[in-house]
Amino acid sequence: MKTYAYATTRTRTEAVVDQFDIFLQYAGVNEASRTKVLNAVQQRWLEKVGVYLTDDAGKRVLEVAVGIDWAAHADYAAISPYINTDLPGWESGAAPEIRTLGHRFGKKARESGQTPRHWVRFTAAIRADENRHRQLCDEAGYLFRGGVPAWRNPPARRDEMRILDLEEVNISIHEA
Repeated sequence: MKTYAYATTRTRTEAVVDQFDIFLQYAGVNEASRTKVLNAVQQRWLEKVGVYLTDDAGKRVLEVAVGIDWAAHADYAAISPYINTDLPGWESGAAPEIRTLGHRFGKKARESGQTPRHWVRFTAAIRADENRHRQLCDEAGYLFRGGVPAWRNPPARRDEMRILDLEEVNISIHEA
């Protein structure tokens, strides 16, 4: 008798990019937008990506954001450059927090009949250089210093959650 086990090992950077991709898919972000975001994440231009829903007046009411600390990522990658993505609780390469919050956000979007919108935040180093920031916004397909709708009410913020086994990635929720 033979037993086969399937294990998936990815580079740490691939696993990070996958978390953004899976989250955005579950949240209901279209493929063209996901491709644009993922390219910028892969280039290490972005430190955070958020998806949000608005009320009838166009004010934000719900937002979930996924962030990456690239300095911590470099440190973790030096020690552990590969990660096993079939860890307990992980499903199809998705960390439990990413899967759960992405699904819940996507469900809220469907229930409200909305197509989720998203925003990105470039890294602090890129934002500090206005010319480079403008150039990368153009290259990535984003409006330089664009904005998002105001909140309907001051949002309640829950603490950022670190992703177990991929500690440089975090996820946060804000709700008005």
